[in-house]
Amino acid sequence: MPAGVTAPSAARRHCGRCWMPPWTANSCWTDRIGHHRIPPRPQQRAGEPEPMASDAIAAARGRWPEILASLAGLSGEQLSNRHQPCPLCAGTDRYRFDDKDGSGSWFCNQCGGKDQRGGAGSGIDLLMRRQGWNFVEAARQVEAFLGLVPDHQGTSAGRATSRNGKPWRMPEKPPADAQPPPLNRGATAQWAYRNGSGEVLFWIQRIRLRSGGKAFLHRVWLDGAWHRPSRRDAFTCDWPTPRPLYGLPDLLQRPEAPVLVVEGEGTAAAAARLFPQHVVLSWANGSKAIAKADWTPLAGRSVTLWPDADAAGLEAMQSLAALLHPLDCQLHLIALPGDLPQGWDLADADWTPRQAARLLAKAAQPWQPSGPGADGSGDSASPPPAPALAAAPSPPTPFLCLGYDADANFYQPGRTGQVIRLPRGCHTATHLVALAPLEYWESLYPSRSGVNWPAAASDLHKGSAAMGIFAVERIRGRGAWWDEGRTVLHLGDRLITPDGEHPITKPFRSRHIYQRLKRLEGPCRVEPLTVQEAAVIVGIANRFRWEVPASGTLLLGWVVLAPICGALRWRPHLWLTAGAGSGKSQILDRFVAPLLGDLSLVVVGATTEAGLRQTICCDAVPVVFDEAESNEKGDQQRMQAILSLARVASSESSAEMLKGSPSGDVSRYRVRSMFLMSSIATALKQGADKSRFAQLTLRSPTEMGKEEREVHWQSLDRDLERHITPELARRLIARTVSLIPVIRQSVVVFSAAAGRHFDSQRLGDQYGTLMAGAWSLLSDAVPTQEEAEHCIACHDWESYSQSTEVPDEARCIQTILQRQVRVETDDKPVTRTIGELVELAACHSSCIDVSPGLAAQTLGRHGLRVDQDRLLVSNTAKAIEQFLADTAWQNSWPVVLLRLAGAQRAGPVRFCGAGMVSRAVAIPLGEL
Repeated sequence: MPAGVTAPSAARRHCGRCWMPPWTANSCWTDRIGHHRIPPRPQQRAGEPEPMASDAIAAARGRWPEILASLAGLSGEQLSNRHQPCPLCAGTDRYRFDDKDGSGSWFCNQCGGKDQRGGAGSGIDLLMRRQGWNFVEAARQVEAFLGLVPDHQGTSAGRATSRNGKPWRMPEKPPADAQPPPLNRGATAQWAYRNGSGEVLFWIQRIRLRSGGKAFLHRVWLDGAWHRPSRRDAFTCDWPTPRPLYGLPDLLQRPEAPVLVVEGEGTAAAAARLFPQHVVLSWANGSKAIAKADWTPLAGRSVTLWPDADAAGLEAMQSLAALLHPLDCQLHLIALPGDLPQGWDLADADWTPRQAARLLAKAAQPWQPSGPGADGSGDSASPPPAPALAAAPSPPTPFLCLGYDADANFYQPGRTGQVIRLPRGCHTATHLVALAPLEYWESLYPSRSGVNWPAAASDLHKGSAAMGIFAVERIRGRGAWWDEGRTVLHLGDRLITPDGEHPITKPFRSRHIYQRLKRLEGPCRVEPLTVQEAAVIVGIANRFRWEVPASGTLLLGWVVLAPICGALRWRPHLWLTAGAGSGKSQILDRFVAPLLGDLSLVVVGATTEAGLRQTICCDAVPVVFDEAESNEKGDQQRMQAILSLARVASSESSAEMLKGSPSGDVSRYRVRSMFLMSSIATALKQGADKSRFAQLTLRSPTEMGKEEREVHWQSLDRDLERHITPELARRLIARTVSLIPVIRQSVVVFSAAAGRHFDSQRLGDQYGTLMAGAWSLLSDAVPTQEEAEHCIACHDWESYSQSTEVPDEARCIQTILQRQVRVETDDKPVTRTIGELVELAACHSSCIDVSPGLAAQTLGRHGLRVDQDRLLVSNTAKAIEQFLADTAWQNSWPVVLLRLAGAQRAGPVRFCGAGMVSRAVAIPLGEL
């Protein structure tokens, strides 16, 4: 550090991109490349006025609620103009935040005012007192939050000029749907610079000057649009250093590919076509800005440097080699022939990829650092020293700052691997040492008493604000997942991918966060089951005494798919029913549960929906539910809640389940489980549930003689004991996981074939998915359309076709027609259904006790009327409302009934007997 320069808070280091501390390891936003160490921020000289303090107060006008929420940890309630406890001195109703004229003003009749004996205060005053800062520190924090850091204070440390002391504004992260900036006003080409996740951060535009030369502009996102820099700007806003590399996403997605570095984005685009086996990179702003790029992602990679054919190009690559050498790169430098035109680069090459690969292999020479006088010139000057960024890659950070949501921040400590939600008011010493060891905080935020915890909390709030809103759905628990074209098996403390085993505590390239949970054994270190070995499982499943033979195939499909349910687009469920002594428990305990291994949740009896939901949380594991009976009314309500959970789990969508709490916190759930329920009788009432559950029924044991039954079960018991072992289960799961891409394609083929067979896409998804799971035991390849149709045609599906969902409008009119009412005849009162009265009133049937006129009169009293070949249903009759009580149509039957074929609006209509005139729905009698 230069003499006479000290750092605030003793030894605090900050990130060169956004003046955030180094634990914001995602390179300010989402790069995930590590933090960047630069010289600390200089301290204000004695007697020198604090720069920009007045500018910060002026710029903060109108933004104090968000400033105080982020820097002081105040809640939305504390930032409202309502009498309440004071965040400084407590009490009950002595404080309010009125924010007059956007000044952040507040009032407390106990501690407000200049003398702190009651009165008003400003936003900066509240921030100072809340955090224990003096005015200088509070102003600096506000400057950093608003992006008003001047050039000389280091956010773009390598800038050649300060533009007359203009402040530097932090560029914003562009929205995902932002269109590229327009090519106008001399712009001839542009290139997008992205973070490691592929999200656009900024653009570089090439401008053709009137003199015939060229220039380059940074187009960053400011104030809701792509900003075009101008000399008239009151600020500078170039993307902060160190900047991401051009081609960074490709570099991270291809960790084993060799790397080729060229100068210029246009050259990189041309080189990518010539060298498809390489990851081609460049950097922003030419040869003089090499040190302003983030080269740390190249650590340990094989890198070839291709210079332009001029002295400046060769000098640039030599400087870059010196920067990359401390990163343990395997460096090669292209030796260009001397007969190339001055300034030639790969964009001028007219080679084929094969020719280019041959020339590269011939011209690439290993690069070695040159010593004093190595070039024979006697010049003992060594290459320019590498900046701290390249010379010493940053050590691993103790935790990741993931962002914020509402009044809490989210972190992922490296030691535990679990995501922590930390309310802003809980950033105290006790909680922060759970994120990182005490020594870490002591080194970054030392004070006379140990650690400056308010300063640490403030920087954490700033880091979370810079990361943006944290989406909880990014968290993924245990189970199999489909992650942007690849398979990921999360086993609690490690991830299994096609590339091998990956510890959960090591950085993993994904937009999702796989947090550490209880370890599962899974299918590690076993060979996948072969087709021939899988035939044993198929044979045993079909030997259970099924009412419908296809049930064995459906059970096989469910058992195969259940461990990978998180990787499926549709998750079918099963309901196993059987009487006492039929072997239901044998199937669950001896066949299903062992084959699922520890990748399942087995429950029984009085389990509740809340218990299931909170246990599953973010896991993608199947649920096996034994004794799912619903005899009593309480059991029926409990089972309907569980079925509602299973209904939501069936399909893969972005929808979430939201559950509130008395404290105001909201819990979000996205259940991705396959359910297997087992009971004597099903609790399936709604059509939506019947189409999502395949019902498997075992035959009654009385259909087989006692001796024959004993021989059958003894033989089956021996085979279960011999073959269904933990080793077989792990190998079966290993086979399924390895075939996930094939299974996903097979599901598409079988679902289309089943949809045509059942004439229902819902049933096609249900049974086609199960058939695809069973098919994976018989073949390692995706079936053809003919093979899928043949497999479906081999089974009798008549009983399963009956599970087609009945539409709401049909169930609504059926509920009305099946309602029994009292009819007063001349002799005695009788009971008839509404449907029977409609038949009598329309003269389609006859009854000794009830005449057509009496039937019509009784219907009229209940808001119904037969008019020729139509049934008129009143829109407002209280009797119909009572018929539909406790149903979903109690207040909406007019709208629902209009969906029936041929139904029309009618009215006003007089209903004799009810003494009313109302509008109605006219339904053709032929549709009833």
